[in-house]
Amino acid sequence: MVLRSAISGLSVIFLIALAAGQQTGPTPDVNLIVAHMIAARQGNQARIHAYTVKRDYQILDKQQQSKAQIIANITYLSPNQKQYQIERSSGGMAGRVLRDIVQKDAETPKEVQRKEISPDNYDFQLAGEDRIDGRKCYVVAINPKRSEKDLIRGKIWVDAVDYRIHRLEGNPAKSPSWWIRDVYILMSFTSVDGMWLHTSTHAVADVRFKGKFVVETRDLEYKPAAQAASKRRSNPGILAGAAINP
Repeated sequence: MVLRSAISGLSVIFLIALAAGQQTGPTPDVNLIVAHMIAARQGNQARIHAYTVKRDYQILDKQQQSKAQIIANITYLSPNQKQYQIERSSGGMAGRVLRDIVQKDAETPKEVQRKEISPDNYDFQLAGEDRIDGRKCYVVAINPKRSEKDLIRGKIWVDAVDYRIHRLEGNPAKSPSWWIRDVYILMSFTSVDGMWLHTSTHAVADVRFKGKFVVETRDLEYKPAAQAASKRRSNPGILAGAAINP
């Protein structure tokens, strides 16, 4: 998952204790918010269980017409053993772009660690407060420590009670390619069967000589992994062992 933590429990406790000493007012210091956020993420990782999600990937043009679509079934078995199966696809060349995005979701824990929202990759600054779905959130500016296309310069909305991230938006610290510019990304998170998951992405980009395009991914349905076991055994097209980052 994009937000999977690599910091140990002792490190989290140390961060919380350090940040608590820096708190100066009714609004927590940003270091304390980040420390609680990391602890909440670790708690969520302990609740992740095996499941299969059906995910819809689409590319839309500036008229909001679909240019390509992929429906993929992604099965999460453990942090190091995950599988996906493309149920159907369309779109020719644009469809190849979506396949690259599906494969981008298939990353090893080490690759995920390099782009997670953590002090290893970002500097943080408290930017204010807001409400999402009636929940009070701290708005935290995130500034990448490296110029890499997988890091986002923008903001996150952190729940003021349970410190889960509800929303992330911004721009890549580095353009994905010469052909793509002015990329804007919005990610949303929600609770699914007791797990806090990244459930949708909306990305807008200007493609040189082609104009504006939108890439959207959204989760359609979830099932316990056991319910999909017979289908997985009967379909040799599944890529076993690929790590998926939701």
